[in-house]
Amino acid sequence: MVDLTNIHHNGIAVADVDRAVADYGRDLGLRFAPVRDFAPLPFWTPERGTHEIAVRATYSLGPAPHLELVQGEGPFYDPAQATHARHIGIWTQDLKGDADRLVASGWRVRAANAAPDQGYGVIAYLVSPDGALLIELVSTDLKPVIDDWLAGA
Repeated sequence: MVDLTNIHHNGIAVADVDRAVADYGRDLGLRFAPVRDFAPLPFWTPERGTHEIAVRATYSLGPAPHLELVQGEGPFYDPAQATHARHIGIWTQDLKGDADRLVASGWRVRAANAAPDQGYGVIAYLVSPDGALLIELVSTDLKPVIDDWLAGA
C-alpha cells in the first residue's frame, strides 16, 4: 500500500534547472544539493515505449519533504507541455506491487524507468483516475544513493 507518510519530495518540471535553483533559492530561502546529470536515463512512456532521455535534477536541502527540480527531455518533463508538471515523490519498498495495485484501481502509468511488464524499474509516475494527482513511486533501492547525494552537499 502506498503510504503518504513516506513522502520524500514534491517535484516540479522546470525549463532551466540552474535558473530554478537560483530563483527558488533566493525567493524561498532554500539551499540545493548539486545539480546532477542523468544521461542516458532509461525511460518508458506509453507513447514512445522504452527509450533514453537526459535529465538534470536536484533536491532542496534540509528535512523531507524536499523540493525536487527536474529538467528533462521530451514532453513528459516540459513544463509548458506537461499535463502534470508537479508531482509527489513517495518511497516504496514494493514499487511493482504498489504500481500494479494502483493500476488495478484505475490509475494510469505515465512514465517509468522500465516498461510495466518489466517491473517499472526504480521509479514510476502514475496519474489518478480523475487526472488530478501525479505521484512518483520511488524504490527504496534508490534511498542510499539519494541520501549520499544530499549528504554530500
